[in-house]
Amino acid sequence: MTAAITRRHAFLAALTLSAAAVLSIGTIPVASSQNFEKIRIGAPFGAVPGIKTAIEEGIFEREGIEIEIVTLAGGPNILAATVGGSLEIGYADLFAWIGARENGFDLTFLQAANGRGNSDYIIASANSGIEKPADLAGKKIGTAAHAQSRLRVRLYLERFGVDPDSVEYVIINQRETVGAALASGQIDASIASDPHVAQWEQQYGVKILEGRPWEQIPERTSTAGYFATTAWIDANPDLAERFVKAAREGSSIYNAYTAERKAGISLKYDDIDLFELEKQVPGVIERLNDVNAAQSGPADLGAIREWLEIAHAKGVINQVIDVEPLLYKTATAPSL
Repeated sequence: MTAAITRRHAFLAALTLSAAAVLSIGTIPVASSQNFEKIRIGAPFGAVPGIKTAIEEGIFEREGIEIEIVTLAGGPNILAATVGGSLEIGYADLFAWIGARENGFDLTFLQAANGRGNSDYIIASANSGIEKPADLAGKKIGTAAHAQSRLRVRLYLERFGVDPDSVEYVIINQRETVGAALASGQIDASIASDPHVAQWEQQYGVKILEGRPWEQIPERTSTAGYFATTAWIDANPDLAERFVKAAREGSSIYNAYTAERKAGISLKYDDIDLFELEKQVPGVIERLNDVNAAQSGPADLGAIREWLEIAHAKGVINQVIDVEPLLYKTATAPSL
């Protein structure tokens, strides 16, 4: 059996499992109306704050859309559920989408999401003995399931002169459990982001190491996006455009929020209470000023190609594909 067929079978298995899992996972709904058109969007825990802001600000309601956020772990699971019809739109990293396309699955890029980001860190457990990046050699490092997470870690290690093949990569599917995995010794260090990191500093005493993984990413690239099947887009072109319009506006508003407003979104939609944590560790909320939501404008094709070339050079993707024919018109429209 060829590697391509094996990957395709794995994706089909994920599709079946994800379609079933969607039915049992908690969701975040927006107030609905009989006249509203419903979109179920899949995303990992703690992701898509721009979508949550658009819900909070009534932007989707204004567009006549009822949004239901379905929490699933990992881009492949989310895209599988989208192909299987359990979701209308999936939020996933760029490489998961490319892998799905290579396996013959029809998924079109609707809107760019997550540029370089400026919220991720490399953190180490309190008892690991790790004080600086050079100490990571030979250690167990946690990553998310998607390939982009490991690539960020590898580029970070190279920057600080550590052989990326000298460490053991441990996939932590549920990103909200990284702090506990560090505390238990399951891993020595991990890539992670706020507001979780701020929470774990107090709860588990994790340490933030020098440098940030996002600094190695091309400045204007899209690292993730919102995806839908061609069949769904063809059947709902106006709805797709209204979704992207609201998503862009929500991201723009979130990026301009004060740190306190961002903390309010984390509390309401992710049950992360930074206001309580602020009482013990003053200044943790202010760190949310360093958190972007998502790109609020069109995709930059040149920057995306540069990011794909880096991924190809590091063996993360098989080839650098031309993404332009795979983008719906909303992805590159200057305004909507």
